[in-house]
Amino acid sequence: MRMDYDTASGPYARYRRVNPKLFERLAQLCRLDAQSRVLEVGSGSGNYISAIAEVRGCQCYGLEPSEGMLANAKARGGAISWTRGSAEILPYTKGFFDLLFCVDVIHHVTGIESFIREAFRVLRSGGVLCIATDSEWTIRKRNPLSVYFPETVEKELARYPSIELLQSAMRREGFSAVEQEIVEMPYLLENPDAYREKAFSCLHLISEEAHTRGMVALCEDLSRGPLHCIVRNALVYATKTEA
Repeated sequence: MRMDYDTASGPYARYRRVNPKLFERLAQLCRLDAQSRVLEVGSGSGNYISAIAEVRGCQCYGLEPSEGMLANAKARGGAISWTRGSAEILPYTKGFFDLLFCVDVIHHVTGIESFIREAFRVLRSGGVLCIATDSEWTIRKRNPLSVYFPETVEKELARYPSIELLQSAMRREGFSAVEQEIVEMPYLLENPDAYREKAFSCLHLISEEAHTRGMVALCEDLSRGPLHCIVRNALVYATKTEA
């Protein structure tokens, strides 16, 4: 099943929020000031790049293939340059950015090698590429997604590139200091609406029966009180160095 992100842009804008722990780590990866140029690839409704623009005052750019997502991003306001385009062909000049990142996007990129090659091209020497994604471990440990919708696990494992693949591709394209880490944030889940409205792409990959079954169990548990959950991201990041 192929997801229509123009249609899904409404639930994404309503329910997807910046993970403070992930945002903090992204901002730490590169020295950012008012002169820094930052690009988010697959910027969706603009949560992360808008937060960086607001907190760090950088020159910020968002690239997104979905018109619906871009419309929601532009509605946020702010001095961000929005462009419709794909990760495999970045419409920017060589050595333009200090930081290039994507969050929960790399599993939608069909040409990962092309994206990483393009990222190397548009980053300045010393610039940082960061891919926030999921590993097999984080997918299996997702709570509530993998707990209440276990059918999503195999679907996700089939479409997410491995951490090792991303690291190898970065090294082949010339990046150095390739690192990985897990960022975790515990939280209380009180409202199931994001799951009911499928504000997570993997919920579009399972049957309606599986989705309904998971919602019944989730709502039943929530009726007894908030659920203790945790969101995890696997970060893969590297620096562009040139001889």
